[in-house]
Amino acid sequence: MTFFDSELIKKARSFIDTCVLSGTVGYERPIMVAYHGDGDGCCAAYFLKRYLNDRPIHFYWVGTPDFDFAKAEMYICRQKPFLSVFLDMPVYNRPQMIENLCLQGKVLVYDHHYPGVWDGCNHKSDLLYINPIIHQNGVAFPTTLFAWELLRKKSEFENHVLFMGLFTETWLDRISAIEPPDPSYQRRLKEVAKRIHASFLIQDMESTHYALNFLFKASNKPQEPLQAHEEYRTLENIYNLIQNEKSWIVLRLKEDIKRLVHPKYILKKIESRIRLCGLIASELRWHYPHLVIGIWQRWKNRYYCELRRGRECTTNLASLIERLKMEAPLITGGGHPQAAAFTAHGNHFFEAIDKLKRYITSPGKNESLSS
Repeated sequence: MTFFDSELIKKARSFIDTCVLSGTVGYERPIMVAYHGDGDGCCAAYFLKRYLNDRPIHFYWVGTPDFDFAKAEMYICRQKPFLSVFLDMPVYNRPQMIENLCLQGKVLVYDHHYPGVWDGCNHKSDLLYINPIIHQNGVAFPTTLFAWELLRKKSEFENHVLFMGLFTETWLDRISAIEPPDPSYQRRLKEVAKRIHASFLIQDMESTHYALNFLFKASNKPQEPLQAHEEYRTLENIYNLIQNEKSWIVLRLKEDIKRLVHPKYILKKIESRIRLCGLIASELRWHYPHLVIGIWQRWKNRYYCELRRGRECTTNLASLIERLKMEAPLITGGGHPQAAAFTAHGNHFFEAIDKLKRYITSPGKNESLSS
């Protein structure tokens, strides 16, 4: 079973294989893989490593929701890669970065965020940009599914990694790509997936982080229980720290929300040394199915707002953020119809928050804000 057009997968394989054959003479220059450090991006990076087998790869984890591409570009350029791969990142608004990297080598981008204006680059033969929203009827297939389909052979371990990646993107009920494990093992995989996904919220590292290391080492001993690996205990400690903090904040927020009379949306500030706004917004959307949930916090001298919609809410959050970007000076902003985020400095952030409230409650919303 395949979820991507077979010609698109062939094109991606051919692009990668041609780059590898032409660029590994003496292994002087590496392949550079920049990936979003959440569960989807991490599992996708694992599959790409498996596809490239023994080729030398440098990994670079890009945190969110700020997507610090200026820092990423500096780091990647220093490595002088003959192939740069971006997994799960909205790079359509960084054309100059792509131009600069194409001057060094080839660039492949897989991005399933709603695209803004994408004009490509002058080095079109050096760039392969894949976005399923553009290429395949607007369905934003997760990055981990694309990377899994690149593999010509999938072991049981690879199928379990796919299961975990789809779980973190809430796609398990929409894609039956594999025969699911028995229910008890499914529960264990979901617990592991939560720990892989949560690990990027508390770290600030320049390269491969714990979750990706864990997947690589676990794949070398696929018969061992995943929870038995030493790296899993590190993920467990990080996860428990995050969950304890999240539970305490959610409890206080729910008490606060009870005081609201017929709210049209929920937009709340939190305070934490951990970037928890996304996890908390995701938690609250299950409790308020008809509403847009926005949780914001100050973290590392910036303000971050994460938006989620309840399962019965039809507001297209990606379109809402695109509208916001046209009228407010954001640092970054984007996402999917169900989940989106933006960052800004100081007064610019609060200006954006005020506009956001008006967009959500405006009776004259543009039709594109619903999907």
